[in-house]
Amino acid sequence: MPLYFLRVSLEHLSFRIPELLSIAKLFEFELKILSTDIYRGVIVIEVDKDEYVERILDRGVLVISVSKLYAEATNYEDLHAQLKEKRELFEPDLDACFKITLECVNNRPLDKRYRQVVEDFSWTELRGKIDLKNPDIEFVVLEDYDHVTLHTRQARLDRDGKFQKVYFGKRMGFSRARPVINVQDIKQRAFYGNTSMEAEMGLLLAGQALLIYDPFVGTGSLLYAVAHWGASVIGSDIDARQFRGKQKGKDVTPGIFRAAAAYGYDQRFLDVVAFDVTHGPWRRGGFLDAIVTDPPYGVRAGAKRLGKSTTRKRNTLRDEPYQFDDGTFAHERPGYLPPSKPYELVDLTLDLVQLSRYLLVPGGRLVFFLPTVNDDFEHVDVPVVEGMREVKHEDGSLQDFGKWGRRLITMEKTATDDGPMPTFGDHSELTEERLPGHHQFNKRYLEGFKPREGGEGSEETSEAEEQAPAEEMAQLKV
Repeated sequence: MPLYFLRVSLEHLSFRIPELLSIAKLFEFELKILSTDIYRGVIVIEVDKDEYVERILDRGVLVISVSKLYAEATNYEDLHAQLKEKRELFEPDLDACFKITLECVNNRPLDKRYRQVVEDFSWTELRGKIDLKNPDIEFVVLEDYDHVTLHTRQARLDRDGKFQKVYFGKRMGFSRARPVINVQDIKQRAFYGNTSMEAEMGLLLAGQALLIYDPFVGTGSLLYAVAHWGASVIGSDIDARQFRGKQKGKDVTPGIFRAAAAYGYDQRFLDVVAFDVTHGPWRRGGFLDAIVTDPPYGVRAGAKRLGKSTTRKRNTLRDEPYQFDDGTFAHERPGYLPPSKPYELVDLTLDLVQLSRYLLVPGGRLVFFLPTVNDDFEHVDVPVVEGMREVKHEDGSLQDFGKWGRRLITMEKTATDDGPMPTFGDHSELTEERLPGHHQFNKRYLEGFKPREGGEGSEETSEAEEQAPAEEMAQLKV
């Protein structure tokens, strides 16, 4: 099979291989990763046809460009020797209009050396016209350097030409998905908030499906990315202010729809509804192709569910509804906000997987971020539900923030039936043997991730956390 080398983003390193594998699965073609060090700026792959490379260019958010591999070496002498033994590779393009480009990963070549590298390929005897602006064929020389933190002029002069590997090939194209990152830039949106996920990460999580649901939609960042790939989307959130925005009135278009219209996705937004995910309106299961979400985990806003907290000291709990002197009940008045209580992340993640087991079609997928304290995380922390299996590459994908990180969890429904609707009950049994790395994540974040005493975490929820102002619901859910 033909070989290709991909110049890839140097961000989100652990997401790059899973993205390529997911594209191959989506378009049903075989893809082999041949690079031994998959964390460098170049990845070599093997696929059957150029057609499959086009699919990678269509969907690869972390892919910068793809070139057909002619040769690779650790120095130019070996590179030219290999190419001279493969002269037949140049024969189809001998008369084509062309240019030769030198690119570097973690370096910028000096102009003098750039010209010398290009001129050294004169032995190829390409007869076509050189056109630097609109060539028919572009040959690429790609040098891969180690990452350095010192970027002085002298350091650049000293390291120029001292690459780890050099690749030569014919350019297949640039990623057509990567420019969408700038198109969906948060600051350019008609509606966004501090909870909005960055466009690049949103596009990475989004997949191709017919109908996708986000149960913690917030300001809609994930739904914009999903809609870009052509899916119809549904969203929900316990607080409608998240997706409506600050503007009020019956004739005001919710902010999430205004932003969708600006992107041209408004016809793909079926609806966004306010309800507690634990008291959802679903009458049947087995109808969603995918659930993609970024649950709130309390760095700015913690997850909430309906109900009165038993830890609040300022209120006396009552079983009956509150009735005013005029005979009306509090919950019947306009603007009534039902009481809410914290939604422990351990309970939320298990409920989310169980809900996905019920709502997804067979083969449907759940994709979500799981925040964890890095020192405490173990793979057994990922919820296990009958009929759902985790899909991952090696140790999975992690967005690392130092002491903590958020792991991209992908689960596929293997069951053929809908199964029972989740009860959303207490899952305290999950913390009996050991505390998961995401247990009481909000509390531990506020405490600076102090080590657990004796391996145990406090079971109490602070009153300050309980009394978080409503504005926090519109803050970052990261």
